[in-house]
Amino acid sequence: MKWYKISLYISLSFFLSLTAIAYHFIFYRQIPDTIYLQKGRAEEVTFALPVTAELLQEDGSFVETWESGQEEMVGTQTALSSETPLDEYIWRLRLFGILPVKEVDVKVVDEERVYPVGVPIGIYVKTDGVLVAGLGNVPTADGREICPCERILQPGDYILEVDGENVSLKGEVIDKIRDSMGGTVVLTIRRNGQISKVKVTPVMSESGIYQIGVWIRDSAQGIGTLTYIDEDNGFGALGHGINDIDTSNLMEIDSGGLYETQIISIKKGASGEPGEISGVIRFVEDAKEGEIYLNTPNGIYGEMDMTPESVGLTGGMRYPVALKQEIELGAAGIVCSINGETKIYEIQIKEIDYSQSEGNRGLVIEITDPALLSQTGGIIQGMSGSPIVQNGKFVGAVTHVFVNNPAKGYGIFADTMLHMADQ
Repeated sequence: MKWYKISLYISLSFFLSLTAIAYHFIFYRQIPDTIYLQKGRAEEVTFALPVTAELLQEDGSFVETWESGQEEMVGTQTALSSETPLDEYIWRLRLFGILPVKEVDVKVVDEERVYPVGVPIGIYVKTDGVLVAGLGNVPTADGREICPCERILQPGDYILEVDGENVSLKGEVIDKIRDSMGGTVVLTIRRNGQISKVKVTPVMSESGIYQIGVWIRDSAQGIGTLTYIDEDNGFGALGHGINDIDTSNLMEIDSGGLYETQIISIKKGASGEPGEISGVIRFVEDAKEGEIYLNTPNGIYGEMDMTPESVGLTGGMRYPVALKQEIELGAAGIVCSINGETKIYEIQIKEIDYSQSEGNRGLVIEITDPALLSQTGGIIQGMSGSPIVQNGKFVGAVTHVFVNNPAKGYGIFADTMLHMADQ
C-alpha cells in the first residue's frame, strides 16, 4: 500500500507538472513579443490567468506596477496606457504576481495609414557580392575530379574581391579564375557578416578552362505581390524575405527593382502540390515601378517610382494599420488581382499566435471565397504579400501556404511588417 501511494503521488505530480507546462505554453503563445500602442490611446489585452505587470524603461528602471484591484486591472484584463512620456518600454509579466512569464517590448507609435495594393509585381534583386550557392567537383583533363575550394569556401559565402579587384557579377569571377592560368588566387569573402581572405588554386577542367569548383549566383528574380504603399511612397511586399533557392539563406542584396508583370497562366493548388502564378516580367527601364532597398525575413522594402493611384488600387483608399491586439478571429478578406481586377476576397482568420518571434506566421488563414477557390484552389506561389483586411483596417499579409491544404496558409501581422522596415 505504501508503494502504491508513492506511485500515485509521483504520477499525480507528473501529471500536474505536464499540465502546468502545457498551459504555460498555451498561455505564452497568447502574449506578443512586441506590442505597439498608438499615442494617446489605451489598449486592453485579455489573458486567461491573472497577472501582475511591471512597466520598466529600457534600462530596467522601474516605471509602474499594475496589480489586481488597481484601476488598470479589471479581472484578467490588463489595460496598457500610452499616455507615457517615452516611446519604448519593457512590460514584465508575472503569473499570480510570482512566476515570471514573459518580457514584452512595448513601443508607442503614431497612427499609421497605408494603401493596401494586392497586385502582382516582377521582382529583381542583385546580391551584395557574388553568392556561393554550392560546391562541386571539376572533371580535369587527366581524368580526375577535384574540388579546389573544398573546406575553403562554403555555401552562403559572398565573394567580394578576386586578387584585390572588386567583383559584383558572376561573370567577373569566372573570368578572373580563368585568367589565373592555374596560379593561386586570393578571394575576399563575407561569411556571416565577417570579412576575410582565402586562397584557392584553380585546376584546368577537361574543357581547358581553369575552375575552382564553385556554383555562384549574382541575382534572383520572380513574381510576388505588392502589399502596401505608405504615405511617403515607401512600399512593402511579399511578407517574407527572398531566400536563395540552394542555400535557403536570406539573400544579402545590394539593390533591386519592382517591374511591371503580366499574368499569363495560373496553376491551381492541390494537396501536396502547390499552385503558382506564371507571368511575363518586363525587365526594362520604362516598366520599372520601384526600387528595392531592403530584404528582410518579413518582406522586401523600398520606394515606388509611381503614385499609389497609378498602381491600380481599389478606390485608392488608405486603410488604418491595425495593431496585432486588434485582430479578431473570424471573417476577413485578402486583396488580390489574380484576373486583372483588384478585389477583396473572403477569408477566415482561424488562429492568432502572438508568440511568433520570427513574425511572418502569426496568423493562420483559410480562403473561403468560392470565386478565388475556383481560380487558384487557395493560396498559390506569387500570392505572397497579398494584403489581409478586417473591419476596415489593414491587418496583415499572406506569407505561406499549407502544402497539404492550399486553402489554408500563414500571414504576418501588419504592424510587424511595417516596423521591420524601420529596424
